[in-house]
Amino acid sequence: MNAFKVNADGKLPFTTKFFYGAGDIFGGGALILIGFYYLFFLTEVAGLNPVLAGLVLMLGKGWDAISDPLMGFITDQTRSRFGRRRVYFLAGILPIIITFTLLWSTPAFETQFGLFLFFLVMNILFNTTLTMVMVPYNALIPELTPSYNERSSLTGFRMAFSNLSSLASAAVPMLIVGSFDQTSTGYTIMGITFGLIFALPLVGTFLVSFEQPHQHVKTKLDLIKDVKDTMTNRCFRTLTGIYLLTFLAIDVISAVLMYYMTYVIGRGEEIYISLVFGILLLVQTLSLLIYVPIANRYGKKTSYYIGTIIWILLVPVLAIVGEGTPIWVIFVIAGLIGLGTSGAAFSPWSMLPDVLDVDQLATGKRRQGTYAGVMTFLRKLSTAIALMIVGWVIQFSGYTAPQEGIATVQPDSFILAVRLLVSLAPILLLLISLFGFARHYNLTCAVHGQIQSILERRKEDEPVGEDETTMSLIRLLYNPNYIPTEVVSETGEDETNGS
Repeated sequence: MNAFKVNADGKLPFTTKFFYGAGDIFGGGALILIGFYYLFFLTEVAGLNPVLAGLVLMLGKGWDAISDPLMGFITDQTRSRFGRRRVYFLAGILPIIITFTLLWSTPAFETQFGLFLFFLVMNILFNTTLTMVMVPYNALIPELTPSYNERSSLTGFRMAFSNLSSLASAAVPMLIVGSFDQTSTGYTIMGITFGLIFALPLVGTFLVSFEQPHQHVKTKLDLIKDVKDTMTNRCFRTLTGIYLLTFLAIDVISAVLMYYMTYVIGRGEEIYISLVFGILLLVQTLSLLIYVPIANRYGKKTSYYIGTIIWILLVPVLAIVGEGTPIWVIFVIAGLIGLGTSGAAFSPWSMLPDVLDVDQLATGKRRQGTYAGVMTFLRKLSTAIALMIVGWVIQFSGYTAPQEGIATVQPDSFILAVRLLVSLAPILLLLISLFGFARHYNLTCAVHGQIQSILERRKEDEPVGEDETTMSLIRLLYNPNYIPTEVVSETGEDETNGS
């Protein structure tokens, strides 16, 4: 595996970037597919009450609140011949295929409670599998390279595969479903197909990735303390605000888009839905060729600002268009929104590895797993909150479930609610992200270079102490009330900050 490792200047070979990026075919595609179609599947195919459908997804997060940080701790403590992270890529392959298939199966329960219980269990099983794979995956980037720009490049590869998977997950499912006489059968076959697509690339990710050697440091399991410790990191608090609000906006639009295309635009045919999703995600993927260079030259905060502002300026158009709008106009709007969402979605993930270096600077610990566990939980939480909100809104806005052979006409209150969900809701979330969090993010390329220099000197056993530069960085980025205490060195021994 040495041929795949980082060069002396911190650069990674193309092969490592390519196959690491391919690992997010699972994380990116699965969450998009669920976000776009799952609420629609539960309410209109499985027949589950919209409020119960939203509750299924929200209650599953109760377990995730434990399992995601727990998996972070487990992967930080794992010792195997394949390392701390990579072993879980292999372990997750079969569970991905099985649980994703069951997620789209329609049981023969006649009661709402039976349906509710079945889908709740399936969601818990699938989310546990997602946790087992994606927490170590998200923790791997800092292991692969210390370079600020290479991490942007690596995230660009990851987001490209994530977006391509999202593109397939948005455009193809309805084509598969529509090719079967029974809609429920079509959804099950679709689940099997995408379960395989999501699982198999992890073999390549396992083979070409690598990890830095670490001395085993025994750590007491204290989930509440571990999560609390991550929030001591000012940069990470800021990043979680940016990340959660951004992806919540993405997930709200994703969850309501099927209803929007069907009942507001009047283009509910599979081909139109697939084309709109496909164009949006294709432009989102191609736009990474713009945002990665922007992040490297002007900073990741700048790339986030540009994408988010473009997005905010465009989404109000969705509240205006309706059934009389030509379909090509909808295609153009979808592409332009994809230009904005590309920068908004790419930037937070590219920031995470740099934020982990801030933690190491202040504590001396390498806790990528713990941080990745929190981020993974937030990603799944945003999807669940979005689907729950949409489920409640469509239920209480007068939504009428379709009946076979009878044309469904939705009330004006429902149409208005859908328009507001695709326009006003994302704007409010993104404005809070920009002015409440992003403007406080201070980890620039130059500042990260200072951090890396200090960490390299520590690695070479050069005395660093708590000089003025180090202390000012820690107080600016980690905790303004920071007081030097004992930290754990990379060799697993305690060393004192200051003398």
